[in-house]
Amino acid sequence: MSRLQKARQPAQRVVARAVFAALSAMTLATAANAQEGAVAAVEAVRQYRIDAGPLAAALEQFKVVSGITVEAAPALLAGRRSAGVSGEYGAEAALTGLLQGTGLSAARGADGRWTLQPGAAPRQVGSLPTITVVGTSLETDSRVYPGSVSLLGREALENHGSVISAMSELPGVTTGGDSGRLTGEQFNIRGFGYQSEDRVIVLQDGVRRSASLYSNHISSFRSDNDLLKQVEVVKGASSVQNGGGAIGGVVSMTTKDAKDFVPTGQDAGFAVKTRYESNNYREGYVAAAYAPEDKPYELLAYAKKGQAGDLELSRQFSVDSQGKGVDTVDNDEDLRVLYLQGGIKLAPGHRLSLSYYDYKIDNETTWQTLYHTNYSTTTGPVIGELQQRDIVAKYRYVDPVRAWLNVTGTVYHSRASYDRGYAYVDINTGATNDLDYENADKRYGMRLSNEAHFETGSVLHRFVAGVDYEKRKEDATYLLNGVYSDFGSLPNTYKDSGAYGHLESTFWDGRLVTQLSGRYDRFDRRVDANEGSYDGDHFSPRLGASLQVATGLQLLANWSEAFRAPTPHETSSEGPLNPHYWYLPNPNLKPETIREYELGFSYEKKGVFAASDSFDTKLMYFDGRIQDMIALALVRPDEASPEGSPYGMYRNVDRVKRHGVEWQASYEHALGGLSLAYSTLSQKNEANDQDTPQAFADKLNIGAFFNATSGLRLGGSVTHWFKPSPNPASFVSGGQTYWNVRDDYTITNVYARWRPNAQGSGFFGRDLSVRVGVDNLFDASYLNARDVETTTRVGKGRNVFATLETRF
Repeated sequence: MSRLQKARQPAQRVVARAVFAALSAMTLATAANAQEGAVAAVEAVRQYRIDAGPLAAALEQFKVVSGITVEAAPALLAGRRSAGVSGEYGAEAALTGLLQGTGLSAARGADGRWTLQPGAAPRQVGSLPTITVVGTSLETDSRVYPGSVSLLGREALENHGSVISAMSELPGVTTGGDSGRLTGEQFNIRGFGYQSEDRVIVLQDGVRRSASLYSNHISSFRSDNDLLKQVEVVKGASSVQNGGGAIGGVVSMTTKDAKDFVPTGQDAGFAVKTRYESNNYREGYVAAAYAPEDKPYELLAYAKKGQAGDLELSRQFSVDSQGKGVDTVDNDEDLRVLYLQGGIKLAPGHRLSLSYYDYKIDNETTWQTLYHTNYSTTTGPVIGELQQRDIVAKYRYVDPVRAWLNVTGTVYHSRASYDRGYAYVDINTGATNDLDYENADKRYGMRLSNEAHFETGSVLHRFVAGVDYEKRKEDATYLLNGVYSDFGSLPNTYKDSGAYGHLESTFWDGRLVTQLSGRYDRFDRRVDANEGSYDGDHFSPRLGASLQVATGLQLLANWSEAFRAPTPHETSSEGPLNPHYWYLPNPNLKPETIREYELGFSYEKKGVFAASDSFDTKLMYFDGRIQDMIALALVRPDEASPEGSPYGMYRNVDRVKRHGVEWQASYEHALGGLSLAYSTLSQKNEANDQDTPQAFADKLNIGAFFNATSGLRLGGSVTHWFKPSPNPASFVSGGQTYWNVRDDYTITNVYARWRPNAQGSGFFGRDLSVRVGVDNLFDASYLNARDVETTTRVGKGRNVFATLETRF
């Protein structure tokens, strides 16, 4: 196995060189810029309070506050509404907020004049993080979206090393229950996630990816927080836009573009960042971007290197052969990310973009990266390579006159793989044992949709219609000493196609908004080793509404249906695929179906205690039923397989009920802010009232920040998991009784962020940001409610981190 002898260049050396080069370039950079005076009016931060309403009226209010006139042809404004904007923003950020969901963007000419043009406004990084697209296919304020959705913006992503880690503070999401490695992060959204293949849809730029790549040896989104503009987490049944699989929810990650790396007020520039963590992690990136306002094209090149070593957990979890306590996880992970992106405006209203994403981790780890903490004393470390490559081409056309013509087309190709193995000499026989095991997941597909804006009398409508298609090929090779093992269900092919429509109608000057959606899916599953295929179809409807009953108060209601087609592994697995069962195929499986309703409210108020403060909150109650839940069941109980193991078969055995509450609230003032989030989930098998697929703990998160001085923010968060009441409370395995987790746990994080020259230049470049903090301040343990009390997965220990980011 040639990769066992691969020499690795230490990530620290690469990061050090990148930082040295960046600092040298910043020292030589000119501190003053001739354009600063010209853009001062645009960059000036002002208080905006523009209510939702016709776009033309919103632009007039924007002119009064900012002093900036935005020119637009009357045909562009006809029939378009703005969601409004409230808070302290620079003029450009405020204008971008006003244009969200209108299908228009603003461009500033060389003479300083602003003009509206076709094309959706780019969502700001760290500004206005309340816009959701995944829930309805339309840009919608999350406060009036009739469902449970959370958004991660710049601040949340920068405080965490991964998307899964950042999701830990969201209601309806649980994480932890792993050993802390980059390649093995457990997650769960409304009851499903890791070990629930295809019950949560994970997307980056519209491209699906499997977190575990079939084997469950890993769990990784294979994403880079520094490359992400925003992450949307939609919880609950949601099939209309993305098709089958959203039983638990959808995670949609959107990458940045060139403008997100260009220094404020510039057309081109470089960005650098380095991060250090005391719990054995370092990383750094460099980026070069070109995005001139007066040119029809933009370019971005981005590269990152990172290195993770052995990880210290919060307490000792086992003892070694000498009886000494062990609190360290064996680990060696080298991360490399490359991203290239370009865009061109072919003609007014036409934009074409192309991106290439390449994510790779070379690791020395354990066979099961989530559950196994230390290298095997027999085989030594498992040597692996995890990779994700995406190529995405996107075309966008917004007609400058016809508001009903706004076309988006996407084609993509992706390949993900995890190749690992080991080689060792048996001390008893002297024989060399060589194992190589690779899982591969290839996909290509297309999406095409059109968004139409039109009126019927006094009612405004937005209607999205779309079609999509994806072909997916899964394969695996397992070679032990040159002998190939057959998996039965691999290689296989998935073919999925769908057509959908979503109509949003706005009545009574925006006080009532209704949502009516439907999607038809056709699926086909084939296993190469078997004749024939498993195919079928499904229609998924959805109804939703938001009603403003008082100023700022919205009542919300939603009913939806989602489904999940059986995988080839569930229909066609056959033989001794693991030591526990002899699998039998079941071609008669039915798709899983969930029907779920949500009821709740949202409330927003400006000027609570001061003219510039704000308060908003949203609470959703959900109740759903999952029909024909697929699970592995024992069959032929009186028979033993050829290897003596019991027979197992995937069957439609469960009817699952779930209900719970997800709540968020925040208060913001010029001096600081406070946020609260709470969630509870009960998900049980109706036949025996047992937790399915695991127990869950109620969770409360409290976050706060204080703007100590200009540019300096101090903040932190406390997450508390309440004592769960697992059913069953215990189980017996191998003659030993194991108790499920019954305690409560609390984790505290703190940070400080310093931006000494926000939107300005200085010795270290423009937009300098320094961030320091401590994760798990009190070095406390956290046991996920899915685990037993004797688990080795006790949570990562205290971690001090520091980051420096700048542009020049």
